[in-house]
Amino acid sequence: MPWTASAAHSTIAEQNHNNPAQFVMILTDYLERTWSGVSRSALLGTLLGAAYGLLARLLIETKFAAFFALISISFLILIPFAIGYLAVLPAKNPRWWYRIFVPWIPVATAIGGSIVTGWEGAICVIMSAPLLLIMASVGGLLGGADGSRRPQHAAVIAVLPFLMGPVEALTKAPVRVERNVTETVIDAPASVVWRHVIEVPEITVQEWQGAFYTRIGFPRPLSATLSREGAGGVRRATFAGGVLFLEEVVAWEPERRIAFTIDAQTDSIPPHTLDQHVTIGGRYFDVLDGEYRLEPLDDARTRVILTSRHRVSTTLNVYTSLWARAIMRSIQGSILDVVKRRAEADAMGDRSRGQQRFEGNWQGY
Repeated sequence: MPWTASAAHSTIAEQNHNNPAQFVMILTDYLERTWSGVSRSALLGTLLGAAYGLLARLLIETKFAAFFALISISFLILIPFAIGYLAVLPAKNPRWWYRIFVPWIPVATAIGGSIVTGWEGAICVIMSAPLLLIMASVGGLLGGADGSRRPQHAAVIAVLPFLMGPVEALTKAPVRVERNVTETVIDAPASVVWRHVIEVPEITVQEWQGAFYTRIGFPRPLSATLSREGAGGVRRATFAGGVLFLEEVVAWEPERRIAFTIDAQTDSIPPHTLDQHVTIGGRYFDVLDGEYRLEPLDDARTRVILTSRHRVSTTLNVYTSLWARAIMRSIQGSILDVVKRRAEADAMGDRSRGQQRFEGNWQGY
């Protein structure tokens, strides 16, 4: 009788009743036969998929870089799809879990190779990994289907990204401008909050509480200074790692509103601070302008609304916009947290000093 899963299960079931020791031997033999085949197929698929992925990434570091964009449909969808397809192709009748999860191995291997060579940093890896893994699984599902395992299918899937890449790179990417709104209520009067909005003295390491965007590798804010009050003044917003934004004030309503344009000093950002693919003011992403609006709720509370606009310019704006919005909201939320803590502490100090003056005046009578 051929050695099949059904035959093994039948034999195991029979021996389970009669002889436990023999049952263990048959089960062990079955697992060895099954997993040895799986491991060989997985190893071959991993090598095939990882080599393909690293070759594709290498092209972006060569003179062919002008014909391939990293943040593109070709690289973030078609390449991992092909990796997943090739990873499953060596296996015979792979099960559904094999098709979904084994393609993750060559993707992880290719990502690791890109990190070791310095081609990619943590930010790009974190942002691209979810899409890469999903598309690799989709490719693996197709690679395990009976009707799609012919050589001509494999050739088309492997070559398609390299045919579409130049077309995509030479096509102007659509521009999407999005608005981000973050707000908080501060237990301090508008006059106190205003002082902490227009300028932000240095944020110390002890004062910084962390945020989503810094955990994935973006630099944290350090300070914001103002050249002069009123429209035409320039704020210098400094972030760690040498990141600088020049913000020209275009609207100034004391204790109510300040609006400004934002000009990222891209040329001054050290190459080790941000991956070139996520550099602010670069090809794919930029921050355009911002605004603080203060709404007094009563004599001791103020609502602060921070609004900004950013640009994403990729052929995958649907995906990249998700990350851009999450990062911008995290940045704005962390800045408002600093303003809130400082303004409330400042207001509490004002109240304490006022109380002391009142008590001193009362004792004078």
